[in-house]
Amino acid sequence: MTALINAVFEGERDEIYYWDTVKFLVEGSIFKVPRYQFVIGSTYFAEKLGSTEPSDNESNEAPVTLEGATASQFRVFLKLLFPIHTTSATLSFTKDEWLVVLELSTLWHFHEFRKLAKEHLEPQLNDPIEQIVLGRAAYVPKWVLNGYETLVARPECISEKESEKIGHLTTVRLYILRHECALGSVTSRFREEIHELEQRGSDHRTSEEKLLAAEEARMVQELAVKEEERRVQELRALEEAEEARLAAEEARIARELALEEEERRIAQELKELEKAEQERVAAEEARITRRKLELEEEERRITKGLRELEEEEEAARIARKGLGLKEERRTAQELEEAERTELAGEEAEQVRLRAEEREAERASEEQEKQRYDGRERLSLRQKTR
Repeated sequence: MTALINAVFEGERDEIYYWDTVKFLVEGSIFKVPRYQFVIGSTYFAEKLGSTEPSDNESNEAPVTLEGATASQFRVFLKLLFPIHTTSATLSFTKDEWLVVLELSTLWHFHEFRKLAKEHLEPQLNDPIEQIVLGRAAYVPKWVLNGYETLVARPECISEKESEKIGHLTTVRLYILRHECALGSVTSRFREEIHELEQRGSDHRTSEEKLLAAEEARMVQELAVKEEERRVQELRALEEAEEARLAAEEARIARELALEEEERRIAQELKELEKAEQERVAAEEARITRRKLELEEEERRITKGLRELEEEEEAARIARKGLGLKEERRTAQELEEAERTELAGEEAEQVRLRAEEREAERASEEQEKQRYDGRERLSLRQKTR
């Protein structure tokens, strides 16, 4: 027996399956479990418990007091951490047990267990209030946003009990969103809260999640750079389009100014032409007036001349008539004298012939005078016309 014990103590410790234990005090109950799983799986316990190297005086160590968990909750967590022997290859946990695992894994920074609990709980979270409360407690922004969107979109009002769970200020904001019918603005309305949850949730990510988050951030940054480049190109295109529009607008304005200048020039020319036409019309009217006055004066002069001619003709006619009477009297006297002197018939005939000749000459002169007067009147009428 002694040889067997010596052989045991003379052997080398296995690199993996040689664990020392640790004692935990939770609500008056002492739990003694392997230290290794706590140190490897949690940064919180790695700092609290120190190295994973086995210790020879572990029996003398005092229990580690754990706050924030009950004994029953710790048993559920140990059930996941140290599965009890079973013939099943899978673990069977209820929803409440997964909620305990999520709470404690978040509290103690067991990132892998936290991820596992989220994967199992997500299909079972159908109540928006539960999504919001658990999302806030476990720093899961996705659950919180899903809960907000469900409350905004559902036809039922938010009850007083639900309002107490999610907070009255949140309820007011959700009612505002319901009134605005703006589901797309839920994220912007709760941006600060979601950002804070994302910041706190980043401390509870697994290595794989951190790599995925880094890759996602890189892709987001690349997309942001591409989006910025696209936006810059769009802005450049808009600037070019705006410059083209401004150039076209300037050209249009220049054409309009040229047209206005041409219209002003044409208007000025028309005004000058109108003024010249008015002056010409005024001059023509003045000329016509002067001509009319001249014609009136000429008509008065002709009328006066006609009156004078008529008076002269009348005087001449009277004079001729007087001469004719004198000639007749003289002829009569001569005849009487010839008769008295008993001139011979030849002398009387000669006297008569001379009298006829004088009468013929007088008639010829009268006709010639009448023809001359007729020509004068015709000439005056033509001038008057």
